[in-house]
Amino acid sequence: MITTATAENALKNIYLDTVINDINKKTNPFLTMIEENTRIASGKNATVNIRCGQAAVGAGTETGDLPVGNSEKSVEISVPLKNLYGTFQISDKALKAASLDPNAFASLLGGEMQNLVAAAQNNLTSMLYGNGKKLLAVFDASAIHANDRKVIDIDTRYAQNLADGMHISICNGAGEEITDPVDDNLVTDFDPIGGILTLSDALSEDKADRYYIYLAEDDGTNMNGIDSVFNTSLYGLSLNQNREVVPCNYIDRGAELRVLDEDAALEFLEKYEEHCQSMPADILLTHPRVKKAIFESLRNTRSNIAPTELAGGFHGITFNGIPMYSDVKCKAGNLYALNSKSFAMHQLCDWTWLSNEDGSILKQLPGKATYMATLVKYADMICDKPFLQGRCSGFSALKAKAE
Repeated sequence: MITTATAENALKNIYLDTVINDINKKTNPFLTMIEENTRIASGKNATVNIRCGQAAVGAGTETGDLPVGNSEKSVEISVPLKNLYGTFQISDKALKAASLDPNAFASLLGGEMQNLVAAAQNNLTSMLYGNGKKLLAVFDASAIHANDRKVIDIDTRYAQNLADGMHISICNGAGEEITDPVDDNLVTDFDPIGGILTLSDALSEDKADRYYIYLAEDDGTNMNGIDSVFNTSLYGLSLNQNREVVPCNYIDRGAELRVLDEDAALEFLEKYEEHCQSMPADILLTHPRVKKAIFESLRNTRSNIAPTELAGGFHGITFNGIPMYSDVKCKAGNLYALNSKSFAMHQLCDWTWLSNEDGSILKQLPGKATYMATLVKYADMICDKPFLQGRCSGFSALKAKAE
């Protein structure tokens, strides 16, 4: 007879290791490449030394005084670990229906665990490309009403994230607000059926072709993503007072919106190499439309297009000698050149089941014939060498069709 105790034993001893591997190693090649670190997490925070530039090597004469090389400056920061959750649910009816057939039981649990992994991978990838704020919706420039820039057509799949009275900020791919940061940017009306969003203030003119809606105030729940490195304040550290940590943030300021193709990408990588005084990037991340534009440019010039396999079994192409991976969660029109060795996932422990005082992990939902188990990880992604990272933005990716 299969009971909830049987299900708990399976979740703990059979499925947990597989779930951990699938989430950590099969979500995104960049997440697979970075270190998982439990050494410097204490209490609710991770304490990290942010490197401010590279140490220098001095030179001198054979008989002269030894030169004094520049030391590598660092600044210690403390970053709160985020609470990352995933939930597993199973109804009492489904459990009893499968209780007499071990194969049906295994199939039932296996299917639910696949759903859990897929949801966790989706949420992690969204946070990976974010700036720590909660992303509510994405829309193209064509969604803004020409006769009233207070009104935007929003895809109804985002309806659950929006509501009347919310305070929001709207940014382009470079993270620049097109809502006035001084005004009280309010959702005055939202029609969840028609997907029509009305704001208290009109959006300013901007050449971008895709925009991102965030909660105006950081609620502190989202993991610091790659775009956090390019914020004006880095983990609470002022970039104005620590210029050595500033990454390469290349924004195309031309009057016309250009497609991010091979020439534009090479232009960015040249600026990135000048900024870093080397080419430290070991992976390029972008949107599938950007990869397609670059791919077509390479094909038109009859350049060699080399496919490559990345960490975790992911596939991409090699561009300028660097593996490139495309992801639909990446901001369209952006290209990232990253040094994965500078990033780490700082965590108290790896994914584990949230347990009750008696050690059980399945609990009945109040008033429902359903049991739930919660997967949890206390962690945040932090970059200790921001000056080795690069982001290219201000380009279009919408003129090339998606893959």
